[in-house]
Amino acid sequence: MRRLTDIIKVFHRNYPDIVGLDIGVSGTKAVRLKKIHGVPAVVAVGILPAISLQDSGESSGLNLQIPKALRAPYAAIAVSKGGGIVKLLTFPAHTGKSNDDHVLELMGLGEDVYRLGYECIFENRNEVRVLASALPDTVARKICRLFSVGLPAPCSIEISGLASLTAFGHARGNANEVDCSVVVDFGAEVTLVAFFNKGILSLVRKFDFGTTHILKQLQKSLGVDQDVALGILNDGSFDVTKVVHNAMEPFLQQLIISWDFVERRENAHISKFYVCGGGVGIQLWVQELELATGQVPVKWDPFAGLPVYPKSIPDELKGQESRFASAVGAALAMMKVG
Repeated sequence: MRRLTDIIKVFHRNYPDIVGLDIGVSGTKAVRLKKIHGVPAVVAVGILPAISLQDSGESSGLNLQIPKALRAPYAAIAVSKGGGIVKLLTFPAHTGKSNDDHVLELMGLGEDVYRLGYECIFENRNEVRVLASALPDTVARKICRLFSVGLPAPCSIEISGLASLTAFGHARGNANEVDCSVVVDFGAEVTLVAFFNKGILSLVRKFDFGTTHILKQLQKSLGVDQDVALGILNDGSFDVTKVVHNAMEPFLQQLIISWDFVERRENAHISKFYVCGGGVGIQLWVQELELATGQVPVKWDPFAGLPVYPKSIPDELKGQESRFASAVGAALAMMKVG
């Protein structure tokens, strides 16, 4: 019998023209990449309407409408919601068990049906470290039904935060190989935090927390609707620092616990702090991170290191490049880049 990892390799094709789609709460971020002379280039960027994956009908007629400029032959999809699981697993080497067996056992998925994938990121004579993720099969099927006719055809599905790490590795090049660093992907309802030491993933955590939770706290405290709360958050017309802090406090506490744990275990100082995702434009969120950690978060551009065709990024999206990290990463992964 062939191992699961051997079977998966059959589907790792080197796609020359692909659109990365990040299905999020606030909208579907789309980035089309084409290989030009062997180098992936950005040829189109856009934000499509938000997609609801709540419809459970097997014969749903819902089909994702993609503009012609973004309509590549294949789509690499990233999704933030849907009950995805992310774990960094460590197990002894040379135990007689296969990596597949170790991962299945340590993920603890029970009787539910999941689509499971993993990648070995570190191995020596004593231990193996793998990054594993799982997505409920029902969610994966709903996503595939969005592409029931025409192009693009779906070729991969992964967790949005992990796709952002692929884009981060490509955009930053070798910058994270000599330092201990942390990357935070802050979305509408899910935030992923990843710590690296000398380029090797040391810890990853996924939190069910995002901009939506801050907005709900503002709505409750001020007695306003979501649109007004969003306006207050963006334009700073009221001092809502305390409200934002209270909403973020549980997340910040867990971030600091993880931060201290990594520094002690790795015997290293975290010297670089990077952020991406749709929430990085909220200045109060950035301020709270700086106050809690003592470091200024650096917003990074997922298009860095990629040729960008003229007019591929609409003017209204300039300055929002960080929102497209997951879409870029999903596409790069299927191009065997990053």
